[in-house]
Amino acid sequence: MSEEFSSEDIEEIIQENKDLVEGRGEPFGVNKERLLEVFSRLNSFNHIADKRDQTIKKTAHILAMLAWQQPFSDGNKEIALSVAKLFLRRNGFDLPITTLEDEKELFDLLVKTVFKFGGDPTIIGEIEKYLFKNVANY
Repeated sequence: MSEEFSSEDIEEIIQENKDLVEGRGEPFGVNKERLLEVFSRLNSFNHIADKRDQTIKKTAHILAMLAWQQPFSDGNKEIALSVAKLFLRRNGFDLPITTLEDEKELFDLLVKTVFKFGGDPTIIGEIEKYLFKNVANY
């Protein structure tokens, strides 16, 4: 999963979401087309030479688009954060969330993202800004 997401990676993400929501007693559902669309755009950042910048931009896309496009019937923000943190770690970075304030700040940002209109550059921009400020080397 370091640079791209394989079909196996996508299936693992789907299973993780299924386990998450069914574990809470909620129904599982996925729009696989929307989910694949999120990950199909990651290669558009490959031209960025700086590894940190490229990884943060890809991670911002993952976080924002999973939250905004809502490919799952439930658990989109949780799965977005889980996938983003895993992607960062596999690329040598981390998103330390050590306090309730840290967790609330990011959660509020993801909730805010859900309610944005298509074409709004802040869908990804605000999350990208947050990541540039908070991502650390792993």
